[in-house]
Amino acid sequence: MLTIPTPPDSLPKYLAEGLQKQDVETLNDVEAYTQELRLYRAAQAHATRALAAEDHDVDPVTADELAEKVHAKDIPEDAVDWDEIFASGVPAKATLTTKTINDNQYWYFQWREGDQMKSQCIAPVTPNR
Repeated sequence: MLTIPTPPDSLPKYLAEGLQKQDVETLNDVEAYTQELRLYRAAQAHATRALAAEDHDVDPVTADELAEKVHAKDIPEDAVDWDEIFASGVPAKATLTTKTINDNQYWYFQWREGDQMKSQCIAPVTPNR
C-alpha cells in the first residue's frame, strides 16, 4: 500500500496541503516553476552581493570566498545582508560560527584584528517563515 510522502518541516502547512490536492500535471508545473524561481533568486542574490561588493570597494575574490563559506553551511544567500557584511569589513579569512543569544542561534562571521576578535551577524540559523 502506498502512503503519501511526508512534507519537510520547513514547508508551511498551507502549502503542503495545497500541493497534496493537485493533479500530476499541475505538480509538474509547480516543479518547473520552483526550479525557475530558485534560479532567479540565486541570480538575484548574486547580483545583490556583487553590487554591495562594488559599493564598498570589496575585492570580488573576497566577496566570492565569503559567499562560498555561506553556501558551504547551506545558509540561503538571500537571507544575508551583504551590504552590512561588506560595510563592516569582514575579511576573506573570517570563519563562520554560531552564537546563541536568548535561546536563538545565529550565524556569524568571526575574525581577528590584532588582539581583538571581531564578528558580524549573518542570519538566524533557523529563519522565521
